Amino acid sequence: MKHFKKIAALVFCAVIGMSCAAGFAGCGEGAGGNGEGNAEGTVMNDTFYNPLRLESGLGDPWMYKKDGYYYLTYSEGTQISVTRSKWMTNMTADHGDETRTKVVVRQKAMNLVEIWAPEIFFLNGNWYIYFTATNDYGNNTDLKDAGRKTYCLKSKTDDAMGEWETSPTQVKLPENQFRSIDATFMEYNNKQYVIWASWPYENHTQDYQQDLCIAELEYNNPAKVVSPESKRVVISTPEYDWEKLGANQNEGPVVTFSPNGTPVLLYSGAFSGSDAYCIGYIVLDGSDKDPLNPESWTKGEKPLMETEEEIISPGHNSVVKSPDGTEDWICYHSAKYSGAGWDRTLRLQKMTWDGDIPVVEHVYAYNEEAPMPSGEIVNRVKYEAEDAKFGEGCTVIDSVYENGDGTTSVAASGGKAVRVADEGGIKFEVNVKKNGKYRIVLRYSNQAVSATSVDITVNGTLYTLYTPKTPYDDTFCNNAFFCDLYLKPTGPNEITIVCDQNILIDCIVVDALEK
Repeated sequence: MKHFKKIAALVFCAVIGMSCAAGFAGCGEGAGGNGEGNAEGTVMNDTFYNPLRLESGLGDPWMYKKDGYYYLTYSEGTQISVTRSKWMTNMTADHGDETRTKVVVRQKAMNLVEIWAPEIFFLNGNWYIYFTATNDYGNNTDLKDAGRKTYCLKSKTDDAMGEWETSPTQVKLPENQFRSIDATFMEYNNKQYVIWASWPYENHTQDYQQDLCIAELEYNNPAKVVSPESKRVVISTPEYDWEKLGANQNEGPVVTFSPNGTPVLLYSGAFSGSDAYCIGYIVLDGSDKDPLNPESWTKGEKPLMETEEEIISPGHNSVVKSPDGTEDWICYHSAKYSGAGWDRTLRLQKMTWDGDIPVVEHVYAYNEEAPMPSGEIVNRVKYEAEDAKFGEGCTVIDSVYENGDGTTSVAASGGKAVRVADEGGIKFEVNVKKNGKYRIVLRYSNQAVSATSVDITVNGTLYTLYTPKTPYDDTFCNNAFFCDLYLKPTGPNEITIVCDQNILIDCIVVDALEK
């Protein structure tokens, strides 16, 4: 969406000076609230909101599907964790539940530092994770950067949430003295390969050039290449202007397959910390279709995804099938706002095909309800903030904007949002059909200059939710947490939000965690 002058004035809630036993009052009809808390809400089972995750330090998301579950890993720096979910649109971590989120290994256990780009995959009865790490060279950043290598970690069983080995194997790649990062696994024509990003020399060039390389693996042994003593096979090097903005870099490779079964490699180009970071692709379309023949790979002349409007610096992605297997979805990171660098969010984007060429026709924006992935069955209810009960000083804002062509766009869901005064709060009343754990998604806009947090009390239990700055004042973002809700004979569950006045509250979404 575009960002132009707001056309609706603030509409103030007529509750100032009013009070009740709980400190809340109903909002007058003229201000948009009904004073009842809307304990039933509105079903939201056909669409979802991006981003899926936005915690600080997030990057390089990898989503993998197996046996009806989705597995998520991403760069955390000091550890590798895996989150497992039945829903690809619900990948919120729950560190209090190891069946949901498990810390596989911490860097101290491996004597390594700066863990990047973990990719989990299943092979021949075990789970494996490729990741990048380096040794601790103290303040010598050049040695630390040049010393990044590819490692492989193996599970002890066929359960990704079970036990893992704590001593990873360094994958001895061809010309292993060179830096190697962002390794990914590919199986094609009964052979297996590892693809990674590497510098052309032992030390970085002035423009930080980085290429994509490939080697064949011993079958069913992702930690060992067939010919480690051989020369590297380079299948992609930066050649177009859009790959060279800020740095001449190709990185973050991931292999998917077109409907014709052709391997297509998506990768990231340009400097990862800039707004120019983007996603490109190369297709294995040579006559012999030999992955080890660089001439068999053809690069797309333009990015598949690049910065547009509020989606800044899309990059380092994975590709995963929808629950029913009929659609391909890109799981990627993007910067939280222009200039945010490596401060990023995790997002989902549907991808289609034109023969063997990947296509992204429309990038889902922050305020857009994206279509649910095919076969994703959820049980979610949305509660609008303007229908909640208000404390003193709350304000309802009409969130509608001009597009510059005579049309308007709705920013907040329902066209309204609520500003909560420092001394006030809003209370949602939520009925559920059974006792259990639920996921609560908060939709908010943070107009402050930096990140802040929101206090949410659920039936007397306090939760604090991280709410980083949003790209624009008229864009809304999500964060989520888990809590217990109950079928209460004495009345609905009470969810109270107290926050800084720079925060606008759009709605909450209650996810029942059952299909």
